[in-house]
Amino acid sequence: MTNITTIQEIANVLAGLEHKLAPNWLENDMIKKTLAISYDYWLEDTGIPMTLKDFVQQYLEHAEYLGGIFSPDSEINDLSC
Repeated sequence: MTNITTIQEIANVLAGLEHKLAPNWLENDMIKKTLAISYDYWLEDTGIPMTLKDFVQQYLEHAEYLGGIFSPDSEINDLSC
């Protein structure tokens, strides 16, 4: 049986990372849900083992190329709205 990653697990990883986007992503449930689902699919589809921390770090490091809600200048990440 496959384990399902929770947004709390993603939040725990983000809270422990020193990256300029991590605090914004930590406050965004849509991003956390997307990361959790993507991680589960990665493990299921590829069979290539990767820690959750490494997976989240890859997303953070390549956010500018991912676009959408992951983009560093995405308005959805602006907490002042």
